[in-house]
Amino acid sequence: MTALCMAAITFAWLFKLVYLSESDRVKYEKVLEAGRVIARATKGEETHQTRGGVRKDLWLSQQDDSRLHYRIDSKSSVLTLLPIDEKIDIIENLQHIKCWMQDKLYAQGDVVMQQMRFFEADQGIYQYSTQRFAANSVILSLFRMPGTLLPSLVDPSKAFLHGLAQDVSFSIAGKTTQFQAQKFKATLMGSQNEEKL
Repeated sequence: MTALCMAAITFAWLFKLVYLSESDRVKYEKVLEAGRVIARATKGEETHQTRGGVRKDLWLSQQDDSRLHYRIDSKSSVLTLLPIDEKIDIIENLQHIKCWMQDKLYAQGDVVMQQMRFFEADQGIYQYSTQRFAANSVILSLFRMPGTLLPSLVDPSKAFLHGLAQDVSFSIAGKTTQFQAQKFKATLMGSQNEEKL
């Protein structure tokens, strides 16, 4: 009986996950058509927009129902609409970047803690279609701190790991993030004798 109930619940969940309602299909078609109209109107030419004081907040739902928060701030950016056939790719070149990324939320006794990455870079690129971010020459710090909200300011001396990475990239796929730091030279902080990694 339990196995039958579990099978029915699994089937219902999969049906809801895969089934596309008529209203959702209509909304999706409208978005596609709007992209086609823009692509035709620009006649295959790139369109640029310069922006200042840019902030991106990304939220990722986790399997335990918690939500991880990512924030990218930049002083300025150039947003490029790039028509490809009848689709549009959007690429944003960001300058003077600060990025906060929650890795996980966890309990330590009665206190909710967060493990977080923070990095700064002179410039980076965010591609909307793939939800991929990349930057070069990045100052990267890892923190463990109380609370679930991202701090507005960080003190690198309070990081448990701090260093310089030649290249940093991350892409978001569903509930997971693929983060990579290439040629990362770091110092393990907080001990009497800081260790170079």
